[in-house]
Amino acid sequence: MFVTMVEGAVDDARADDLRSAWDERTSGDLPAGLVESYLMQGDDGVWRIVTIWESKEAVMAMRATVDKPTAILIFEQAGSRPSVSMWTVESLAGRGTTRHRQPAPHDEPAV
Repeated sequence: MFVTMVEGAVDDARADDLRSAWDERTSGDLPAGLVESYLMQGDDGVWRIVTIWESKEAVMAMRATVDKPTAILIFEQAGSRPSVSMWTVESLAGRGTTRHRQPAPHDEPAV
């Protein structure tokens, strides 16, 4: 699994623009490999779109087909200049599901 995070400050007066852009751009077909995506608001006026992907390759394939990723466009429609970070999921825990990263062949076993 792979995660992208796009975050930016959005003025309170433009929050509805962000929500509308989110609704508009997520109501149709979503890219191949996208598992889930969340629009989140922090108490400090910072908003974040967190998207879970099947793989890094799925993200790179999507990015190769567009001038600018949808999450960035959503923030721009609300007057924000977001930052982007990308993360490889190393482990997962949840009710009924716990998966840990499989050691790479070069990893030393724990002693």
